[in-house]
Amino acid sequence: MSELPDVTSPRVLRELFKEHHLSPRRQWGQNFLVDANVAHKIAAALAAVPGKAAIEIGPGAGALTLLLYKDGYQVLALEIDRGLVHLLNTLFAGRAEVTVQQVDALKVNWRELIREYFGSDLEVKLVSNLPYVISGPFLFSILKEQFPFKAAVLMLQKEVARRLVAAPGDPDYGALSVLCCYYTQGKVLFDVSSNVFWPKPKVGSAVILLKPRSRLLALGEEPLFWTIVQGVFQQRRKTIFNNMVRLLPALRDQLTDLLTESGIDPVSRPEEIEVEQFAKLSQIIYNNHQ
Repeated sequence: MSELPDVTSPRVLRELFKEHHLSPRRQWGQNFLVDANVAHKIAAALAAVPGKAAIEIGPGAGALTLLLYKDGYQVLALEIDRGLVHLLNTLFAGRAEVTVQQVDALKVNWRELIREYFGSDLEVKLVSNLPYVISGPFLFSILKEQFPFKAAVLMLQKEVARRLVAAPGDPDYGALSVLCCYYTQGKVLFDVSSNVFWPKPKVGSAVILLKPRSRLLALGEEPLFWTIVQGVFQQRRKTIFNNMVRLLPALRDQLTDLLTESGIDPVSRPEEIEVEQFAKLSQIIYNNHQ
């Protein structure tokens, strides 16, 4: 079994790409991590959460995959680029702990994938140097499935990381902030310079840790919660009352009382409202006014 190369070395990475006739693809937002220190910090953040099963999204040339393998993980690496899948399968040939599949991460049923690959009893962690072009849709997809992971350590565009952990009143607070806070406890761990990637992106990055939190609503109540949260932030400059009239016009005459009962000032803006207040409003409407 051959020794695994140091794919965080720019020279080694370029040689591998030349050997496999590869080049970074802009349409998929490919920026490869070429800094061993940052890779180790991400792996250490994941290791701080117990468990040795992980799904990696967009493994690229395997900078993180290699560290997970060395740390004794069972890894399922999902990569959309056929050329990179071939490269990774070549690098990890004979190492049963690592499975590489050509998969579009935006088309995955996460709970079904976890059950099929890891079984129903194993808690699985998620790790990714997430391509920025899919970060928003990808985050919504894992939240839509109630965040089925023991933890996630994700490298994101700094702006997106800030949105995930933004609090009411912050300029970055929006629908993604509310939904992320509803399903997870989030913490930005550290910033990452654009200089540690090849090719170099135009924006800075940040690594964030997400852990699941107890949900406030019953499963049946959550679709209405999503409808309200995503709907009111489409016109965030309007008051919550006017937004709710637009979303649920049949409840117009009751809305002031419903908002007040939920602890929400009817003239407040969406970015001023706490996650718990959105949940309470959804619960009251779902159970009494559907």
